[in-house]
Amino acid sequence: ILLPFKIIIFVFIVSLVLSTIFVGKYFGQSASHQNLLSDAKEVFYSTNSDKAIKTLALDNPDIKGWLKIPNTQIDCAVCQGEDNTFYTNHNQLGKKSRYGALFLSANDTFARKGKDRNIVIWGNNMNDGAMFGALKQYRNLDFYKQNPCIQLYYGDKCENYMVFAIMLVDKSSKDYDFAKDNFTDKDDFNSWYKETCKRSIINTTVPTAYGDEFLTLVTSAKDFDGAQLVVIANKIDEWQASHIDVTSATVNPKPKHDKAWYDEKGLENPYK
Repeated sequence: ILLPFKIIIFVFIVSLVLSTIFVGKYFGQSASHQNLLSDAKEVFYSTNSDKAIKTLALDNPDIKGWLKIPNTQIDCAVCQGEDNTFYTNHNQLGKKSRYGALFLSANDTFARKGKDRNIVIWGNNMNDGAMFGALKQYRNLDFYKQNPCIQLYYGDKCENYMVFAIMLVDKSSKDYDFAKDNFTDKDDFNSWYKETCKRSIINTTVPTAYGDEFLTLVTSAKDFDGAQLVVIANKIDEWQASHIDVTSATVNPKPKHDKAWYDEKGLENPYK
């Protein structure tokens, strides 16, 4: 009788030790990540942004810019790798991390070469709000009204953007391309813009036109398997930043979703 009891005690102790090690590593990595971001912010805000980005790039030449969304944890460096997978599990120093780093799509440049009208930044949706975990706040109308602007820094430039669409997109969907970056003509743009507005969960009042430049932020979502939360913003100047009024924005009562969303809810797809 004593032997099985000793085995049970042994297994319990081993499990407890392993759990303690796992929890320690989990929270240790979280603290390490926060320290990394804090150190980077100290560098960024202690000097001019262009010099700061160059200084940060001394530790990793993949650091290309800085993204800031007021009243969120999104205030950190943006990297760019050779593909769109490396920085999903490596931090801004290129070291293994479950947090990853914010990263510009491998096919884009901040300078928007050629006819590129839409650049995409990706980031992990962390439960503690780190990286792009805070993007989910844009699903709340009040948060959107209070925080519609995004700042992007690269080189010696500081660009302002205003969010005009927030949506859920199935990553396997072929019906809509939120990252579309080249519009052949005004009709092509209007078609994309109309579909974008139809899908947005908030009806914003941000003016958008053919020839404008866009910044798209993407992270995963939990609404259905393969869900992505997509936030699209329009580049604006300083005058627009202080004069565009988003207080009349409203919730879209029936935004268009991909088939997977309706399947998850057990609803008929009205757009099939």
